[in-house]
This record gives sequence, structure tokens and C-alpha cells, in this order.
Amino acid sequence: MPQTGFSFGAHALNSPEDCPPPNGTGKELQMQYNFDEIISRKNTSSLRWDTVWQKYGEPDLIPLTTADMDFRTAPAVIHALREAVERGIFGYPAAMDGYFEAVMERMEQFRGWHVDRDWICRSPGIVNGVAYIIQGLTKPGDRIVLPSPMYHPFAHLIADNGRELSRTSMILRDGRYELDFQDLEKKLADSRASLLIFCSPHNPSGRVFTRSELEQVIRLCHRHQVLLLCDEIHSDFCFSGHPFVSAGQAAREMGSEYEQNLIVCTSASKSFNIAGLQNSDILIPNPSNRAAYNRVLTSQHLMSCNYLGILATEAAYRGGQDWLEAVTAYLEENRNYLIDFISKNCNPIGTIIPQATYMAWLDCRGLSMTEGELEQFFIHQARVGVNMGGTFGPEGEGFVRLNFACPRTLLAEALKRIASALDTRADE
Repeated sequence: MPQTGFSFGAHALNSPEDCPPPNGTGKELQMQYNFDEIISRKNTSSLRWDTVWQKYGEPDLIPLTTADMDFRTAPAVIHALREAVERGIFGYPAAMDGYFEAVMERMEQFRGWHVDRDWICRSPGIVNGVAYIIQGLTKPGDRIVLPSPMYHPFAHLIADNGRELSRTSMILRDGRYELDFQDLEKKLADSRASLLIFCSPHNPSGRVFTRSELEQVIRLCHRHQVLLLCDEIHSDFCFSGHPFVSAGQAAREMGSEYEQNLIVCTSASKSFNIAGLQNSDILIPNPSNRAAYNRVLTSQHLMSCNYLGILATEAAYRGGQDWLEAVTAYLEENRNYLIDFISKNCNPIGTIIPQATYMAWLDCRGLSMTEGELEQFFIHQARVGVNMGGTFGPEGEGFVRLNFACPRTLLAEALKRIASALDTRADE
């Protein structure tokens, strides 16, 4: 049931007014959509809330791990799902004209990229879609290039499908991650390289790549005949001063030969907090690549997605933009609150300032801890669940990823716990 307060053991959360954002932006939006409301997700089959408690045995742990949000989705989505539930029939689904039109219109309006209906291929989730691309468009023994650190399931997919991982280390310079284009080209020039998997915006650091950077990646992949797969699932959450450029738009403007060498993965799942409804779109301009992808789906009889996911996605794209803008403003305030708090209270932990997404990439190297010691510190001393940086690649060791898509009171409590654990450690 919804609650206005939430208690973790002896640690009660304060009201939202006790932890105001660093500036006054977004207040009108917050009045329309109450993102400060604490909604208990315990015992709701939540991957983030229920399994982390089970895994670590800390009953009052605050899990800021898996990338979903602690907010209700857009009213338009809830309305569409309520109507479907009231009908009470959940037979085999088919995405109809309205769905495809909604996807095409969204890409045109918010990504500046005209997408043909035929390009839209289906997948339950983006990770699934990447697996099907690996299976259909690469061969066993091929090398798949992955900038690192990078969203960790992609490396597992490469190994699990009998392909070879080729990491290209990103450069942390002046507080942001950049591609090492010299090393990237070396990896792409390898005769066994067949695919580059790219996250834009970057997960885990939240970096928004510039048009110039995207064009260079697109050009290098085309030059070396390496297919470019771009995961753009976090692209709706870009903060002030960091406009998003879709690889699709950039490739289209460079020329059709570049667009034909591109696959873009997109979904409403992150933007509208509906990941559990299992519905994503894989945009494949090249007809030969599209046929290969669909052959994998056919071989596994995966020709439809979740009925409720189809309805929710169309409703989100057609009626959820005001809510999305409101939640993005709230997330930006959360980001600012986190940066300010850590800089004042959590020395020697630093923050790689995210330009997008709702993940903070915290630099904990100053603690001089191993990965195991760092995990013990956060889980059992601070009692805050985080993703360990080493899972994103060896370049991530000494970092942790923290999800700040939650009511600000909950974020404030988690940050206070981290600060308190650091103080205790300093006194020992």
C-alpha cells in the first residue's frame, strides 16, 4: 500500500522538506506528480528490493542497484493497463498499426530519425535483442568489441554465445569517460571483429556522447565493415546542457551506407518504468540484417511480446510525455542533491557527474579497498546496496554504481548511511 513515510529498522525517513534540492527547479512538476511519495516495494516480487534483501541478509538494506525507478509510471500507462485488466482477456497479442505508428512518431519527434515500419523488429527486452543479434549476425569465434567499463550483461552475452570479447578501455579524463579512438580502431581493424556494442548514453557513467564522437564511431565501424549496435535505452534521461543525439539521426545525415550498418535498440521500459512488461524495439534499417535477426526469432518461435507491454508502450509514447519531463526534472534534482552531499560529507568518495541516466558512478578508489572489501563496506556497514564497478569490466574496479531514481527522502537516508559508515571507519 502507498505510504507517506517508510521506516528501515530504527532509521525513519524524514519528510521531503527536510532534504530540499539544491535549487528550486521542478517544484511545479512535483505538485502534479508526487515523486516524493514512498511506495513500499517489499514483497512485490521486485528484483531490486526483494532479492537484494535475500542475498545479503540485511533486513533494512536500501537497495540502490538494478536500473528501475521507485515511482509510479505515467497516468496514461496506468489507465491503459487498467482498461486491459478490466476486460480480463489476456490472449495471444499482436502489435497493430497504432503501436508501430507510435514508435515511428516518437523516433521522428524526439530522435530526429525517420524510421520505416519494416525496420521495427520485436524483442522482450534489449538484452534479449542483443543476444539475437549476436546469434544471427555474428559467427562463433568472432570478436565483438565492447568499450569498457560497460553495462555488464553484454560481456556475458558475448561469452555465453561462443564469441570472443574484445575490450577497448575508455579514458577517464577531467571527470568524464572518453573513447580511446586509436585503440578502438585497432580493435575494429581486427579481421575477426564483426560487431561493436555501444551504449549511448553511456552505462554506467551517464556520459552523453557528442555528435562528433558518434560520427567518428559510425565512420570507423563502416570503414572496417564492423556492424554497429547502439543501445539507446537511457536516452530520454538527459540533463540540462547535454542534448542527446541518436546514432540513427547521425548515421542518416552521414549517408545511407552508414545507416545500413547500424542497429539501434530502444524501449519505453526505462523511460516509463515498465521493464517488467517485457517489450522492446530493435530498429534494423538493413534488410539483410533484419532478415537474419528475424530468422533467429522464428527459430525460437519468439514472434510476439507481452500483451500488456505493447499496450503500455503505445500509451506511454502517446500520452506520457508530460510525466516523463516531470520525472526527468526530479531526477536531475536528485542528481544535484547527491553530488552536493557527497562532495561535502563523503570524502574520499568522488562522483563522476552523470550527464544522463539515473545512475551515479562513484569513485571509491581513495578508500584503498579491494572489490570484496568495498562490497562489505556498502552492504554491511553502510547498509546500502550498490552495483560493484568490477562487474562492468576491469576498468570499473574501485567504483560503484548507485541508482538515484527514488524519492529524495530515501536517497538522503542512503547517503547519510554512507557518510556515517565513512565516519565510523575514520575513527577506527
